[in-house]
Amino acid sequence: MSYHFDAIRATIDERLRTAEQDRLVRALRLKNRAERVQKRARQALDSLAA
Repeated sequence: MSYHFDAIRATIDERLRTAEQDRLVRALRLKNRAERVQKRARQALDSLAA
C-alpha cells in the first residue's frame, strides 16, 4: 500500500515539475513577444517622428 502512495506521489511531483517548466517557458515566450512588439512600436514612432 505504501508503494502505491509513493508511486502516486512521484507521479504528482513529476506533473507539478512539468507544469512549472511549462509555465516558465510560456512566460519567457510572452516576455520575448512583448519585447518584439515594443521594439516595433518604437520603430514605428521613430519613423513617424522623422
